[in-house]
Amino acid sequence: MDKKSLLSLELLEKRRMTRVAGAEEAVIFLHVPKTAGTTLNRLIEWEYPLFEIYSVDPVFFRWSVSHLWQLPARRLEKTRIFKGHMLFGLHKILPQPATYITVLREPVDRVISAFYFMRSYVLHPFYWKLRRENWTLEDFVRRSPRENVQSKIVAGADYYSPCTDEIVEQAKENLFRYFSVVGLSERFEESLALMKLRFGWKLERYSSFNVTRARPKKRDLPQSTLDLIVEKNSFDIALYEYATRLFQDAVNKNAREVTSIAGELEAARARTQDPVSSALFSIRAAGRKAISRAYSNFWI
Repeated sequence: MDKKSLLSLELLEKRRMTRVAGAEEAVIFLHVPKTAGTTLNRLIEWEYPLFEIYSVDPVFFRWSVSHLWQLPARRLEKTRIFKGHMLFGLHKILPQPATYITVLREPVDRVISAFYFMRSYVLHPFYWKLRRENWTLEDFVRRSPRENVQSKIVAGADYYSPCTDEIVEQAKENLFRYFSVVGLSERFEESLALMKLRFGWKLERYSSFNVTRARPKKRDLPQSTLDLIVEKNSFDIALYEYATRLFQDAVNKNAREVTSIAGELEAARARTQDPVSSALFSIRAAGRKAISRAYSNFWI
């Protein structure tokens, strides 16, 4: 075992020995790219005091996650929600109990959205490579290690290594054992309703953020391209089918409440669609986002 692994084991053991009895449960939101996670991040920032949130920086996320894992226990204990692009496993170092939430997306549609977002967002690590080498969607699917990312994130597996049967089975087990809510981006209002029921969120404000608009629909792409995405992301398809069953079971158990809350959320989003309300909400949300990111990543 290398020195880095030994240090990680020592850190885990130290944190286990300092668990805080009776501490409030923390929430860990695993933000899978292009699954409506940016919208959920902005909504979460209205539900908790900003200094009780840790937001992984979406651009420098590797550094930000490393910073998070090195925070002292006293800082971690005061944090009520951890959110952003990170792998499953953070609960192992927390001094308080924790539960997870996430939102998954139909894998073919997620891959398409992810590619066109990377091509349009200049701060994305892949932006210049895709532009410089003029990658097509098929090039991206064939050549990028970003396949089955939903399975890898939920399993806590290496993001850039090949996915395996063991990884997707671990992801399924994690969803069942550790996640209070498994949402679906295609049924986002119902997913939010489940989170509101579980955590007592108010969700008084609601608008969509970071929607990739400059992208083709699945029906406009060649079938060969769609088949290739299915082939390369078969583990994510299996995970999504499993997650859909978990989601539907949760909705069925709370059918009346979920239907009512989802309707209220749709109405709330409709109220923010006029230009003035939308602009005001976006400005205020951007301010809260900036404060949360700065506090999370630059204060100990």
